[in-house]
Amino acid sequence: MDAAPLTHHEVLALAEPFVRRGIAVDLAASDRIARRIALRARELDAAAHGLGTLREGLTLESLPTGTLRLVRTLAGADGPEASAEAMGSNGAELLERVMAVPPSALLRRGHGFVLARHQVVHATARVFARGVVRLDDLELTMTVSPVRGVAAELRLVETGTVSFALPDDLLAVLGWDWTRLMRERGGWRTRLRLRGGSDRRTRTAEAELDRAAEHLARTLADPPSHFHERHRGARLFAMFRRSIPLLTPVALVIAVLSLPRFDVEASPLWVLMYHVPTLLIALAFLLQELPAFEIPPWPRARREPSWRISPAGPARR
Repeated sequence: MDAAPLTHHEVLALAEPFVRRGIAVDLAASDRIARRIALRARELDAAAHGLGTLREGLTLESLPTGTLRLVRTLAGADGPEASAEAMGSNGAELLERVMAVPPSALLRRGHGFVLARHQVVHATARVFARGVVRLDDLELTMTVSPVRGVAAELRLVETGTVSFALPDDLLAVLGWDWTRLMRERGGWRTRLRLRGGSDRRTRTAEAELDRAAEHLARTLADPPSHFHERHRGARLFAMFRRSIPLLTPVALVIAVLSLPRFDVEASPLWVLMYHVPTLLIALAFLLQELPAFEIPPWPRARREPSWRISPAGPARR
């Protein structure tokens, strides 16, 4: 059954800790039926954090269970909206939690990009839940599951009027935990492996999103040939990772055919040959994407002057 709308007295009681701090209720933006109270937005001077002037908003939601959810949003004039969220039963305590998060922990401006984070603020820790990187005509979104062992999901979408021809190893060159880009309607998707508990997952996700933002901004600002020159070794390693599922049965057949030719007692090489298939099988289980029995294309440098193509242009690897 739906919860009853907030009464006028309930609104006054819930807003009291905020009014005491000089934060007025925005009745026009509030929704009493949805049990959501909007507090009047205000300007925040974040020049000390290198962010200029930000627009700060607060929204308090009273859930049917009696739990309160407070969301603080920060947004600049040219970037995505960042937020900090806290849940509990005491509005004053929730306000202290979200206001204790410095703007620099939620927003970052880099050369060619703006990065915004969404954090869930608990009593003793902050957990990274989502991040958005806005670039020129592209936007990267990372979503982190609270479930241990689940990889982060990322989507890269085109936001302008032009299309991009991006290589599928664009982010895979960042390391083993990154998968290749998979083309989908309106953009691409990929995954990032996260290990450990909540604190470690948060640190890894935020650090890797920062790396991805800097990598994308630099790569897209340069001609495509520079990407190949800069990441030649990483591209070859990414190609090897894609070929592991196919190499496993090939290595197994080679090992079976070769072992009878070795003198087991005289040559230690047979031990290496015997364990190569096992090693490849173990590596296949560590891959972050479903195994595909394919011969991956050899990474080559593109000679086009830009990553951008016309809307009707062909997609390139």
